Amino acid sequence: MLTCDDEPVLSPQLVARLRRIRLLCLDVDGVLSDGHLYFAGGEGDARFCQRFSVRDGVGVKLLQQSGRQVAILSEGSILSGRVRAESLGIRHAYFGLRDKVARFGELLAELQLAPEQAAFIGDELSDLPLLARVGFAATVPDAVPAVRRAVHYVTVRPGGSGAVREVCDLIRRCGDT
Repeated sequence: MLTCDDEPVLSPQLVARLRRIRLLCLDVDGVLSDGHLYFAGGEGDARFCQRFSVRDGVGVKLLQQSGRQVAILSEGSILSGRVRAESLGIRHAYFGLRDKVARFGELLAELQLAPEQAAFIGDELSDLPLLARVGFAATVPDAVPAVRRAVHYVTVRPGGSGAVREVCDLIRRCGDT
């Protein structure tokens, strides 16, 4: 077993997967956010809001600064997710997707990357097809059981509370060795 700095002990196979990553793709609901929807506004002006972690944002920025790309591939289309993507400078942010795998393939072609150079963090059954195609698949602790069984890594931190930062740090530390 190998370790990347103070991160969890990782197998040599997992470290090898992480070293290849050039693109991190994120789901929003339950991964970048805590998975809860909050209502804001008064009568007749109700809006959905989401809670995001500043630490996750810092992790995304550090990963971008290391020369890697970050993308959002989300079935949801809540304004707060779009605003968060814009605030983090995520150029490849796609919402309201019916087919994440198709958009992922287009993104790989655009960036001239192979699937094994991409990572994805998802948490729901609809994420399974994409999780099966990437070089590094991760999820959060409260993901549905089928997703937890299908991934290479389950974060220690929950979605919306540092899970994305955890994966960003793993990619940077193992990939920059």
